[in-house]
Amino acid sequence: MDFVSEMNKILQMELEQFKEFIQKKQEEDKNYLEKLFWLPNGSQMTVLNYLIEQYSEPKLGIDDANRDLLAKIDFVLHEAKDVNVGEPLHQAIVTGKISLALHLLGVDENNFTPEESEKTDVLSILSKVRKKIEESFNYVKRCFFDVDKRDGYGRTMLSLALDTKRQELLIAILARNPIVHATTLRSSAYVPFQPIHQAVVLDYAEGITLLAGMGAQLTNPLGSMRDTPVILAARLGKINALAALLELPTQSLSLESENNHLFEDKQTGHTAVEELCERMANENDKADALRGIAMLICRGAEPPRNEKMRNLLSSNRVALLKAVSTYLADKPQLVDAFVERCHLRESALHNIVYADHSWGSSIRHLLGVPSEAALIVEELVTRKYSDPSFASENVSSLSTTATENLRSERNPLKLYAEFVRRYTQAYDSQMITNRWSTMRWMIAEGNCDWDTVVRYSKNHPTSRTRIVLNEMFNPIPRVHEDIESQQNSPRVVLK
Repeated sequence: MDFVSEMNKILQMELEQFKEFIQKKQEEDKNYLEKLFWLPNGSQMTVLNYLIEQYSEPKLGIDDANRDLLAKIDFVLHEAKDVNVGEPLHQAIVTGKISLALHLLGVDENNFTPEESEKTDVLSILSKVRKKIEESFNYVKRCFFDVDKRDGYGRTMLSLALDTKRQELLIAILARNPIVHATTLRSSAYVPFQPIHQAVVLDYAEGITLLAGMGAQLTNPLGSMRDTPVILAARLGKINALAALLELPTQSLSLESENNHLFEDKQTGHTAVEELCERMANENDKADALRGIAMLICRGAEPPRNEKMRNLLSSNRVALLKAVSTYLADKPQLVDAFVERCHLRESALHNIVYADHSWGSSIRHLLGVPSEAALIVEELVTRKYSDPSFASENVSSLSTTATENLRSERNPLKLYAEFVRRYTQAYDSQMITNRWSTMRWMIAEGNCDWDTVVRYSKNHPTSRTRIVLNEMFNPIPRVHEDIESQQNSPRVVLK
């Protein structure tokens, strides 16, 4: 009887009959379960390979047929001397039988309930799964699977798992400590990809987080272009991957690295920011490119060195700053550094963010309509410090109510941001306004900071600036407060 007919026959047997058959075969040939058998389509399979081929991925739970088949697969795993022959795990993954692959790895899918995944980060889940595997009754046998073994096409198990983008499978394999630097040849050019590069190309954020947690090389270049993972994400527009990378310590990412995509001088390569500017210039997902640039600059990356690229960002300054605001909404720890860099006059970032000397700037000035960019920058600070949840022993919250006294505040960044907010509010509340107000344009053009405001107030005692500062340090009394006592109290006067 040929192998296929024989396999089909024993598949119909009850489990005990199946066990007896396998044991009898092993008595006849001790290497029976490690042997490869020819199939009519020309392929070669072990008994375990054939059982896996017959398995159907369940849609809802495991049915009786699969349960019987799993029991037979488990028995073969127990009896086999080398479970890696025929790459059964690779086979299960490539054929999309993820629940079976997890079963082979000894992982219960219940470890990955949606409720738990929402509440727990992926690295915590990885740690939990590793612990459960080590405590498992079948740990010794299951560990016989070589997670670094390659299939007939040279693909590692880790590479195949990444392609599925199934978090539970990737965690189950990483829990067995594979070599996370091992390359797999991919693309028509057969470029060796490390798993971290593959995760970037797949725009697989969770994969990047897990690989980084296992010690993946975060600055190793890829291919002849010498793209680091960050540059690769930028050049390909993989913004989810870029966001995941930027959640890692920035010192481990080398944000200013250059690739071999050379500028006209044939010597200087592109940084990640410059690759995204290139995508913007070519109208490739412009909104995503701006979002990526915003994320990089917020994390400390330098603006592009190329003048055309700087002009491109300057002409899209408001959209860029709105992307910055969205990115920093849940990252208050990055706000101060970003705003201080914007305030640094004559720096590349300052010239991008604030009004320049272009025709557009001249027309805005002629019409008395400054850019809103400066207001967006300062709103980052007021939003951060007016949030009570950010206040602590060392950080005071910033009240934006007119009745609050700011005498005790010493942070010039917070004071200037609050001044800009109040000044703009006062200006907008006027029936008749001066569109060419000096202070209004100093703010808009980035030619102002807290020290400048104080000096201007001293030199212009009747100005709106002086009025706003007086209100900041000598606020109006609260409703029901004793106005007489308020009037008799000492009053701060800016001299």
